[in-house]
Amino acid sequence: MKNEDYQKKMDSMLEKVGNDAGNLILDDVGLLITDNKQMNDDLIAKDKEIENLKKMNTTLQTINGNLLQQVSMSVDETIDNKKEENKSQNKSFNMKDVFDEKGNFKV
Repeated sequence: MKNEDYQKKMDSMLEKVGNDAGNLILDDVGLLITDNKQMNDDLIAKDKEIENLKKMNTTLQTINGNLLQQVSMSVDETIDNKKEENKSQNKSFNMKDVFDEKGNFKV
């Protein structure tokens, strides 16, 4: 509830109760008014903080995107070397090359 609306409601209540009874509860009404004002101020401060954080988040996302575009992508040469090694290891294996004419392993 906004401060103006709250103050109107409180004034209306005090008018209905009257001055004599209103004086008896005036301390409590003062506390309610103070607490309501503090709560509204806190909500406004939190809304501003949320807005600032959203702006900062958007800015950081933009900056990070720009930094990622500046990073160059290079080819990893170790992967190419491993592929060449695998190709050389994948040559066909012939059992006749392992044994001699008598069926013994070649040394």
